[in-house]
Order: sequence, then C-alpha cells, then structure tokens
Amino acid sequence: MPSVSKSVDVPAAPEAAFALATDPSRFGEWLTIHDGWPQGEPGAPQQGASFVQKVKIMGMPADVSWTVEEVDGTRLVMKGAGPMGATLSSTISVTASGEGSTISYESGVDGGGLQGPMADTVTQAAGAELERSLNNLKGLA
Repeated sequence: MPSVSKSVDVPAAPEAAFALATDPSRFGEWLTIHDGWPQGEPGAPQQGASFVQKVKIMGMPADVSWTVEEVDGTRLVMKGAGPMGATLSSTISVTASGEGSTISYESGVDGGGLQGPMADTVTQAAGAELERSLNNLKGLA
C-alpha cells in the first residue's frame, strides 16, 4: 500500500498532543482533507469502533468508512474503505520530544484504481495535505 508519513514537533505534553490530534470534534480545525461526518460525529476513538468520515482530496469528495484497529494513548491506527474498492490506512502517533511532543501521521491508499501512477499522484497530494494539516495542528497545540 503506497503511503506517506509526516511529523511535526509541538509544545504540548504527549498526552495533550494525542488528545488534540485524535479528537474528532477538532478535525475541522486542522485536518485539511476533513469535510464532515455524514452519519454524525463519532466520540473519542475506541478499539473496534466504526464511523464514516467525508473527506476531500484533489478536489474530489468521498466517504470513508473507518474502523479503529488500535488505540492506546500514544498511537491510533485506523483502516478504511473508500469508494470503488479503495482501501485506506491512517496512523497517528505521539512521542515525547524535549519539552514537547512529536506528532506523526501516516496515511496510505490502495485499490479501487489507486495503483501505479494514480497511487503516486494521490500519495503526493496526501503528503502535501498532511504537511498543511500538521502545521495547522501545531498552531492549535
């Protein structure tokens, strides 16, 4: 699965940084691809929970059905199903760094026509969005 990973240092303790980065009610403030919750905003992520997120990348809207595979206070791993058989992954992790934290976000896409050159194009666009998103997140921390 083609993926992209970006990180940012923030001046917040790891617990606070993780809470901010994984709070669905705050996604609209920092996550540039987030476009809403078509079935209602989910609560705090819990292992096994499922929810639908509306995203927009490269100007194209899509609903992604996410399932939380792992959440432990420092790492959130989700797998998603998008349109036309696309599969997605999203991992947010936080580690202590000096007096603050490093937040890392990895995103992957595959299937549904997202292979070869198209996968590279989408991955490149996702990387640019992650960069902007993490800079937004840093401003909130």
